[in-house]
Amino acid sequence: AAGRSGRRFALRRCCVLAVAVVLQWQVGFSMFPGGGRRWWLAATAAPFLSTAAWAEESSSVRSYKKVNSVINSYTENAGVAGQNNQQVASYADLGEGLKAATIYKPKFAEGDPEATRKVANGDMVTVDLIGYLTGWNGNIFVRTQDKSGYSEKPVTFRVGRGDAIPGLDRGVVGMLKGEKRRLVIPPALGYPRPCSEDQLGKPGAIPDPRESASGSGDPWELRNRLLNGVLNNARDDTLVIDVKINRIA
Repeated sequence: AAGRSGRRFALRRCCVLAVAVVLQWQVGFSMFPGGGRRWWLAATAAPFLSTAAWAEESSSVRSYKKVNSVINSYTENAGVAGQNNQQVASYADLGEGLKAATIYKPKFAEGDPEATRKVANGDMVTVDLIGYLTGWNGNIFVRTQDKSGYSEKPVTFRVGRGDAIPGLDRGVVGMLKGEKRRLVIPPALGYPRPCSEDQLGKPGAIPDPRESASGSGDPWELRNRLLNGVLNNARDDTLVIDVKINRIA
C-alpha cells in the first residue's frame, strides 16, 4: 500500500510540473526568437526530467523486497582453502575444539622404520608451518619457508612440554615424518590472552612470527598481525596452521 501511494504521489507531481513546463514553453516561444528558444526549452525541461528520474528511483526503492541472505562466519570468509564451516565439520576432533585434517601423508617403502614412527609426547620435532588469522581475513602471521619452498626457519620444540601453543603441541601428536596436517585451533588453545611481545618465542607462545622466513613480511608487521588478532575482542581469533613434520627425534 505504501508503495502504491508513493507512486500515485510521484505521478501527480509529474503531471503538475508537465503543465507548468508547457505554460513556460509557450511564454518562451513568444519571448525568445530562434536560438533563444532552444536555451529556454533546456532550462524548463531540466526540473521535469530530474523529477521523472526521482519518481522512478522512488518507485524502485519503495518496491524493494528484503531477501534473506546467509551470513558466513569469519572462518568461512578467511580465504583459507579447505577450511570453511562445512569442511571443518568433517575434520577429526582432537578435543576442546581442536580440529585436524590430513593434507598429505607420505608413502614409505615396506619395512621402512619411518613408516611406523609417529610423533608422541616427549619427542623433539622440527616442523615447517604457515599460520593464518581467520578473524583477519586469513592474514598470514608466520611462515617458515621462503617463496621457493626452502625451509629457511623451521620451528623446533619438544612435544608435550608446553613449548608450543597448546593447539600445535597437541595437533602434531600421531603425525608421521613428512606428513602435512591442517589444524584449526580455537582461541583457548592458541596464544596466551592477553599476549605481549615479550612472551613471543617463549614456552607457551611458539611459533614466534618474528622468526618467519624472508619474504613473509617484516618481523614487526607479522608480530602486529598476531598481537592485534589475539588481543582484539571484536574478531574471531581462531588460528589455522598448516604443519609439516620434518624431523622426529
